[in-house]
Amino acid sequence: MFRVANFAQHQLNLSYTMRTQSSVAERQIEMASGKRAQQYSAISSDSSELVNIERSVARTEQFTRNIDQAMTRLGIMESSVAIMVQRSTEVLAIMSSAISGENINDVPLQEFSNTFLSEMESLLNTQHEDRYLFSGSQTDSPAIDLNDPAYTPQAGLPGVFTADFDYYQGDNLTLSVRTDETFETDYGIRADEPAFEEMLRALSYMDYAGANLDVAVLEQAYTMMKSAVDGLSDIRGRIGASSKVLEAANSGHDDYLTYATNLVSTLEDVDVAETTTRLAQDEVQLQGSYLSLSRISELSLLNYLR
Repeated sequence: MFRVANFAQHQLNLSYTMRTQSSVAERQIEMASGKRAQQYSAISSDSSELVNIERSVARTEQFTRNIDQAMTRLGIMESSVAIMVQRSTEVLAIMSSAISGENINDVPLQEFSNTFLSEMESLLNTQHEDRYLFSGSQTDSPAIDLNDPAYTPQAGLPGVFTADFDYYQGDNLTLSVRTDETFETDYGIRADEPAFEEMLRALSYMDYAGANLDVAVLEQAYTMMKSAVDGLSDIRGRIGASSKVLEAANSGHDDYLTYATNLVSTLEDVDVAETTTRLAQDEVQLQGSYLSLSRISELSLLNYLR
C-alpha cells in the first residue's frame, strides 16, 4: 500500500529497479551477440576509429579479391603457355626428323602443321569466366583468327620471311589489377607477343615446306620455332614474376586483415568474463530492488507497531 509518506521512496526505488532491469537486459544482449553494443552511438568514444577500420578492411578485402582473380587468370595463362612450349618442342623434333636426309618426303608435315595450328589457336583463345585472356582489354572477343583474310604468313615464301601479326584480333592494352590504394600491377599477356607470332608462322612455314618439299623453308621454320620456344619460356617467366608480385601484395593484405580483425574485435567484442560478472552483479542488485519494493509496499503503522 502506498501513502504520501512512502510514495516518493517507492518511486525512487522503482526508477532504480527499472534502470537495473535495463542494465541486465543489455548484459544479456551482449552475452548473446558477443558485441559490446548494437549501435555505434553506444560506443561513441571508439566509434570513429571502428568505422575507419571497418572501411579499410572492406577496401583491403576488395583488393584481395582483385588479386585472387588476377592470379587465377595468370595461372590459366601460364598453363596454356606451358602446353605451347610442350607442343612446340614436339614440332621441333618432327622438323628435325624431316630435315635429316630425304625424310621430308616421308613426314606428313602438312597434317602435323594443321593439327598443331588448330591447338595453338585454341590455346591463345583460352577463356575464363567468359573472358578471352590473351585479347588485351577486348576480353569479349577471341584473341586470334588464323582465317582472317589479312593474315598471310606465307605471302613471301620461299625467299622472304616476314613477320605477320594480322591474326591478332585484340588491342594493345595490357591488363592490370589494382592491388592497393595507389598501386596497379600489369599482369596480362597478349597474343601479339613476338614468340606467339613466330610459333604460328613457323607452323605455317612447316605447312608450306610439306606441300612444296622445300627444305630451305623447313630449316627456316625450325630456326624460327627454336626462337619461339625461347620466347615462350620467357613469357612463362614473366607470368611467374607477376604472380610473385601479386602473392607478395596479398600476403601484406593478409597481415593487415589479421591485425585489423584483432583490433576490431578489441573494440567491438565483449569480455565474456567481465560481462558475466557484471551480469551476475546486476541480477543480484535487481533481486534486491524487487525485495525493497516489496518491503516498502508493506509499510504501515500497524506493521511498524508489530
